[in-house]
Amino acid sequence: MCLEQVGQVVTMGDGTAVVARGKARAVVSLVILTLEGVPVACGDWLVMHSGIAVRKISAEEAAGMAAVRDGAGGRRP
Repeated sequence: MCLEQVGQVVTMGDGTAVVARGKARAVVSLVILTLEGVPVACGDWLVMHSGIAVRKISAEEAAGMAAVRDGAGGRRP
């Protein structure tokens, strides 16, 4: 079972980001990406698990993950 979610960064905080998943918003920790030296900015797409961003991905990857999640519809995350 996959528990990862994809969202787009809408605002940044101190070690956190507010991420949009459709109309929903969630605050996620950037601790893992920070430790890995991965820069994160507003507009970036993140893969999240249990409130922690675990990967930064491209918009194309995010759209592909949404297509798999939503079936063949290919809606954006």
